[in-house]
Formats: sequence, C-alpha cells, structure tokens
Amino acid sequence: MKTLTCSLLILSLALLVSTASYAQEETDIETLRAADVNSDGIINILDLVLLASHFGETVAEAQTPNPDVNGDGSVNILDLVRVANHLGETVRPPVAFVSADPESDVEITTNDSITLTFDNPPADVTVSTGFAITDGNSVAITGPFTPGDLELTITWADGTETLSYTIRPLVAFVSIAPAIDTEMTVDGSIIATFDNPPADVTVSEGTASIDGNSVTIEGPFTPGALELTMTWKDGTEIFTYTVTAPDTEAPSITGGTVSDGDTDVNPSAAIEIEFSEEVRGLVTLRTEADDNVGWITTFDGNKVMLTPVAGKELDPETRYVITVKVKDAADNRTDINITFTTGSAYDGIPIEVTDANFDTVVIESKLPVVVESYKDG
Repeated sequence: MKTLTCSLLILSLALLVSTASYAQEETDIETLRAADVNSDGIINILDLVLLASHFGETVAEAQTPNPDVNGDGSVNILDLVRVANHLGETVRPPVAFVSADPESDVEITTNDSITLTFDNPPADVTVSTGFAITDGNSVAITGPFTPGDLELTITWADGTETLSYTIRPLVAFVSIAPAIDTEMTVDGSIIATFDNPPADVTVSEGTASIDGNSVTIEGPFTPGALELTMTWKDGTEIFTYTVTAPDTEAPSITGGTVSDGDTDVNPSAAIEIEFSEEVRGLVTLRTEADDNVGWITTFDGNKVMLTPVAGKELDPETRYVITVKVKDAADNRTDINITFTTGSAYDGIPIEVTDANFDTVVIESKLPVVVESYKDG
C-alpha cells in the first residue's frame, strides 16, 4: 500500500510541476544540494523516488543520503514539493579541502609552488599571496613569495583554509676560488661564494663548512684530475682542478761561477749562483770574520747575482763566505754557506813591444823591476 501511495504521490507531483506555476523561493547552493538527495549532481525522478521511499519517516540530521530536504526532521509532502520544484536542475557537489604539498608549517623558497588537493573540483578559488591555477581537484599556487613568514589564505566557494610557511630566498652560486681548471695541492682549500647562505651543502670530495654566504671545502684531495661536485638545497655545481702533491723539497744550488771550496777566485769579478727553482730571501758576501763586504745582491728568478761595489773590492788570497738564506714559494728553506778563496793580485809582468824593431819595451808593473840589457856585437 505504501509503494502505491508513493507512486501516486510522485506521479501527481510530476504532473503538477509540468502544468502548474509555482511561486519559486530564492534558490541557493545549499537548497539545490538538499534537493539532490542521491548527490549525483542532478535533481531528477531518482531523487523523488528515494525521498518517497522514506515518506512519513523521521530522520536524523546527519543521515546520508538525507531525504529530509527542508530540514524539519520528517519526510513529508513539503520535501517532495521542494524536489519537484527543482527537477532538471544541476548542482555541483560540496568541495572540502584535503591536503597541501608541501604541508603547512615547513620551509619553502621564494620560487616554490604549493599544490592543494580537494575532494571535488573547487570553484571561485582566490589566494592571499601568489597565483592560483585550478586543474580538476587540484589548485597550484605559485610565487614568487616574499622571504620571511607567510600566512597563506585560500578561499573557494565552499570554504576557507589558512596555511603557514617560512619563506627563504633561493640561493644561487656566485664564484669559486681558486678558479676552476687551475692547479692546487692535496692539502689546499676551495672557497665557494653564494648570494645567500646555502643549506644542505654536500661535496663529492673533502669536507665542507658553511660560514654565512661562503662554503669552505678542505682536503686532503687525491692527486691528479679532480672533478668536485658540490650540491646544496637549490642547485649543483661541478668544479675541475689538477691536484698536485705538496712541495716539500727545499731549493738547491745547481750551478754558478763559484762553488764551495773554490780557490783562485777572481777578486774583482761578479758572482752568480743558480738554484733549482725560483727563490727569495737573503744572500750576502761576508768576510771570514762575518763582516758584510757590501756587494749588491740581485734576485732574478732562480738566479742570484753578487755585484762588486767600487771601494769594496776583495783582497787577494783571502777567504770569503757567501751566506745563503733563501726559500721557495712553498716556504721550503735553504740555509747554507759557500766558502772560497780569492786568487793572487800578481799574475806576471805585462810587457808591451811598441816598435817593429823591438827597440822599445814598455813594462807595466807596480812592483820594482830590474832590467838588464845586452847588446850583441
């Protein structure tokens, strides 16, 4: 009997709607959603059938589906009339916020994007910061965002959600020292500079330490070709170097005009000393009593020149000492003495014949000379 009564009610309402004019109440989204009893997005005969099957019942407010369309607690003719009054109309389902990626209360960069997920496609989406693009059940919010604390409010037709983030600036690589494709030693260090303090820095070799906008990468590095990869939260850089073993060898003397222990050294000639590499330091010519002779010392790459000074000539047949205190670019030091003895100032008596007949002889000597002359015939 109930089935027959429901069928007659439905048929009567359908005929009534098709032939009569109602004083329509103002329609809002909630009214339409209530009339869409089975929540399929369209108000039709299926909703009337579902409602009629509960006709005369008292229902709870939270019941799903809820045939109490007008919300008065019971399913009656008023509910049937309301559904019948909107037959053929469509209605979008209610949209609820589901999740955010990245989730609220985390750190993101100025150029990051935030993806919101809803249970149904949202309508009329607006955001307090950034730009929102809706694609189905998702909304992508892009920046740029202002560094600092961000309180992002999202509003759509069915609700509002507020998310909180900490915005940090995107960190970009600026420079490296020493320059790439140069040589460095195994115990050398590399300094990378950024426009903002980097985070989560890792290196493929060595140890990295962060100090403000700089990252110092320290060895030891493996000798040979080095391809160093540095990764931080916002990017990756690759640096190439040639790693050499440290220079631990002190410079040595490889040549020159005077050697240790030499005798008969010309007392008026300049002295040159040649080293195994470029040096700097102190080279002086001294007496055996350790007095500085006062000759001029000149460094030229791996060579050192001691030049005589007028009035400070060396004495003949006298021992002198060259003191050498030098170091190379790696601060390897050489500290040695070169001892030599000058030759005699007298080397025979120069004689010059001034005519073709050998009648005149010029003798150049500072020493007393006795000349005896004999004439044949």
